[in-house]
Amino acid sequence: MDISFILVSPARAANIGAAARAIKTQGFEDLVVVNSIAHREDEAGWVACGAMDVLENIRMAPSLEAIAGEFDLLIATTARERGNPRQYLTPTEVVENLKAQQQSLQKIAIVFGCEASGLSNGDVARCDLLSYIPLAQTYPSLNLAQAVMVYAYSLGQAFNMTAPIRPGPASLPAEASQLRALLDKSDRLLQKLQVQDDHKLGRWLQETFSQFDDRDVKMAHQLLNDMMKKLP
Repeated sequence: MDISFILVSPARAANIGAAARAIKTQGFEDLVVVNSIAHREDEAGWVACGAMDVLENIRMAPSLEAIAGEFDLLIATTARERGNPRQYLTPTEVVENLKAQQQSLQKIAIVFGCEASGLSNGDVARCDLLSYIPLAQTYPSLNLAQAVMVYAYSLGQAFNMTAPIRPGPASLPAEASQLRALLDKSDRLLQKLQVQDDHKLGRWLQETFSQFDDRDVKMAHQLLNDMMKKLP
């Protein structure tokens, strides 16, 4: 499933740069700008740190209507209006909806309106689904780039990030025998320090060591060995 992000009539270059950066961090790259050239301003590049490729490859369109036919599903992001009979989905519900239709959808787009007034009624009507971000209060509200980040994160976690990226080599689980030996060694250290009756400290060490991976356990063994050598 290909997911695009469409910004309709964005006014601020910084918001476009920040949107490019947001979708890049979550594994997306297709950013479409409708009826605006604000992304050509220097400010967009200043904000799109690490996402200049997304910014430079922005597709432009004169209107949402002109590109609507490219997509199997258009999802409008908009404020929830009372009295509107259409259903409004949260980002989580959008993900659930897309998962249910995943086999039949090839290209979808999340559509965002301009900073001042959002999407026009005509553009909202042109979209297949409506979505809103529930807020604890009506003000302060999210700005355009923040809203893009919310949807990029929700969609990225669901469709792009089956294995979160972590720095460094993959960790290995600790061997049960080495972990038991480490726990025994920590008990002996507490006895040497004459704090074996400090049950909170002992429980904290056990709980902490039990979460260690193989590398952590080996380092902890070395640390405790060094400490015990220095004790009488």
